Amino acid sequence: MKRIVSEEARECPYCGEMLSRPYWHHIQENHPQEYAKHETWISLYKDYSSMGMDQSICFMVIAELFNSTPDQVKSFLKKNNAL
Repeated sequence: MKRIVSEEARECPYCGEMLSRPYWHHIQENHPQEYAKHETWISLYKDYSSMGMDQSICFMVIAELFNSTPDQVKSFLKKNNAL
């Protein structure tokens, strides 16, 4: 049986728990090893940009969350065809 998910909820890719925003907080708290991986940046970027956030602001916000730089975020997203 397929679950119906609203736009405000998303299934955690690691444990299957239904999440509401901010998704990254659940991953940070419950899946710290996965949180450290940069793949989370792709989901966050897609979420933020779909809400209408400017691309440069997306980079800055993700960088702040992950103690990184906006250039590192941008480079990773480009390398992974997320831009």
